[in-house]
Amino acid sequence: MEEVIAQRTKGLVVSNIIVLIAAAFLVGMAIWMIGYVGSLGWIVGLFALAMVIVVVVVAVRTLVRIRKVPEVIATREGDTLVFLGERIPLCDIAEATSEQSRTLSWQPTYGLLRIRLKSGRILKNGCVDDVAQACFRLNECLRRYAAEQEQQ
Repeated sequence: MEEVIAQRTKGLVVSNIIVLIAAAFLVGMAIWMIGYVGSLGWIVGLFALAMVIVVVVVAVRTLVRIRKVPEVIATREGDTLVFLGERIPLCDIAEATSEQSRTLSWQPTYGLLRIRLKSGRILKNGCVDDVAQACFRLNECLRRYAAEQEQQ
């Protein structure tokens, strides 16, 4: 029996595409400023182009990072948790915590899911859709597993 616990967010993809569209608009404005406004236009236009390049690099890196994360981040398969392809016995998990990213009111919520193992190792992913609910589902799985182990 496979239970999906956490999925990749789609909100970051949408917001980064909007940023790239806005960057294309700013490139047009910067080219217009360089070509038509005069000597001050060169300075402002080049500054605007430099800012656009930084924004585009950050947005593209974020899009590439998000696309590398699988659609399903965490699932429970019996007595194991599959987190980003790695199989972890539920008895080895100490706790799961979440940290919600700051988003605008119209963006879907996402954030960081952190799983601390009893060995001290920490597994985490920052592209989790509705991270508070995913963390609740994982902690609920851990509670059910602990209850099953007590009954045996």
